[in-house]
Amino acid sequence: MSERKFKFGVSGRGETMAQWQDFARKAEDLGYWSLDLPDHFTRQFSPLPALVAAGQVTSRIRFATTMLCNDFRHPVMLAKEAATVDVLTDGRFELGIGTGSRTDDLAEAGMEYDRAGVRIERLEETLRILDLYYGEAERINFAGKHYQIADIEAYPKPVQEPMPIMVGARGERMLRLAAREADIVGVMMGADDAPGVLGEKIAVVKEEAGERYDQIEFTQLFFNVQIDGKPDGPGAQRPGLSLVGSRDQVCEQLLQLREEHDISYIMVIGPVIEAFAPVVAKLAGS
Repeated sequence: MSERKFKFGVSGRGETMAQWQDFARKAEDLGYWSLDLPDHFTRQFSPLPALVAAGQVTSRIRFATTMLCNDFRHPVMLAKEAATVDVLTDGRFELGIGTGSRTDDLAEAGMEYDRAGVRIERLEETLRILDLYYGEAERINFAGKHYQIADIEAYPKPVQEPMPIMVGARGERMLRLAAREADIVGVMMGADDAPGVLGEKIAVVKEEAGERYDQIEFTQLFFNVQIDGKPDGPGAQRPGLSLVGSRDQVCEQLLQLREEHDISYIMVIGPVIEAFAPVVAKLAGS
């Protein structure tokens, strides 16, 4: 990707079908590139069926999972469900996946939380299985350390060739895996990370990716967004980078972010969908 153009995603909100689909229409009307959902056992819809429901009332906006927890689903079922979402949204799906960012999810569900190395091994095998499933073969086999697949029919195939894969990564090993395998890399920052850490993370991806670096898109999720002081809710207390100021000041911040770190796919949380819309209108596609 010789020139990374700005795209904007927004996390979805709604507690009924009507509320959810209204939010999807609003996101599309305001020019957002994608409607996104995380994958937690908290007060939110399950991402895959919810995104299909949003696809029923929209025609342009894309859909992304940010990010599916690999340990929640067997990779064959994940491959099948994600391909189905892509078909049912007419090829508008971006499959985001990671090892899981909320440790309480597994504990609350009574699932074992393995050490990071084991979880990364499983994710690496999942990415290989997804590649096989979304390839040309009608049936696939896989013999790994964590997953074994015997002559599974790879149906349906996604509309998109290839299916866009997004990987969320924080530590060096995950960043290197994402650099090798992902189309979109979600660079995750911790609350205690110093400002220079972001550049260090991007440098790891660049080193590992080699010649494919220019084809990688980078995304960043912002919890704290205030445009001209709106909104001023609890988002300001969440970890991560901030976007605060006038519309033009925030646009300058994003232009600098892209110039210094190649990050062009900007995601924000649902409560700021309207406050952030002027930035979307000014920068989207530029």
